[in-house]
Amino acid sequence: MNKLLAVDLDGTLLYPSKLFRIIPKKNVKFLRRWIDAGNKLVMVSSRGPHFMERLKEEIERDFDYISYTSSYIVANGEVIRDVSISGKEMKFITDRVFELYKPLAYLMDAKGKPMLIKNLNVGANFLLFLYKLYWIFQGKKRETYILNNKKFDEELNGGKIYKLMVFFGLRGKNNEISREINKGLREHFTDVECSWTSIVNEITPKDCNKGFGLQYYCDYLKINPKDVYVVGDSGNDITMFNLFHENSYCMAKAYPSVKKYAAHTISRVYKLDKLVLEKEKNNE
Repeated sequence: MNKLLAVDLDGTLLYPSKLFRIIPKKNVKFLRRWIDAGNKLVMVSSRGPHFMERLKEEIERDFDYISYTSSYIVANGEVIRDVSISGKEMKFITDRVFELYKPLAYLMDAKGKPMLIKNLNVGANFLLFLYKLYWIFQGKKRETYILNNKKFDEELNGGKIYKLMVFFGLRGKNNEISREINKGLREHFTDVECSWTSIVNEITPKDCNKGFGLQYYCDYLKINPKDVYVVGDSGNDITMFNLFHENSYCMAKAYPSVKKYAAHTISRVYKLDKLVLEKEKNNE
């Protein structure tokens, strides 16, 4: 068949959430069938490469991945893209973002480090406590993190930073808040990429959005865009929907402001078994 499935993780492939598994069983079975039929799979996420490698244990198949929203890309076992923001540049950004928007916390992914979290507001202590509880109940999806302002600032002195997440809290209608703030971030910081999910805004190096990363990956492997199927659920998936629109699928539970960019909606990733896999087999 030689088709490519590019799938987002949180809220998409990992939905619905399971405590003792990373990926729901039905999604795992579909991915195995997809790969065994001769197709390629690439995971596209803001999560890092260590988490991606853990997924291979559940799927029991090899796959490529576009991590840190495309700052770090692995194809056929080789790193084909590795770009970052310097600590000096990120310090300027974090200082300016705090002046403009007064966020509650920063979450940062840096080369060779677990996620670093910086608390920016005394009032954020309780919310960060809730975040810790949330992280505990992530079960197998939990990633290692360090909540330490000093270590966060030390990384800004010379680290290579793949991604910054700006956390504003768990307020109602937070999706609209994140979307509006994202517009402002794009106006203020033109030398980086800005995107959003329901509760955080993401800042990555220039040209490090999911759409660009997937196009970069396809160009590297000489994959025809018409053979690409994409699935996502958040604002940071919109660039994929735009570039690969014909075969774009958005999760039915996503916000209307995201779903409108995709050509199709889907309730679960494994539904693509009949919608795409069986259909393609019958056309052969």
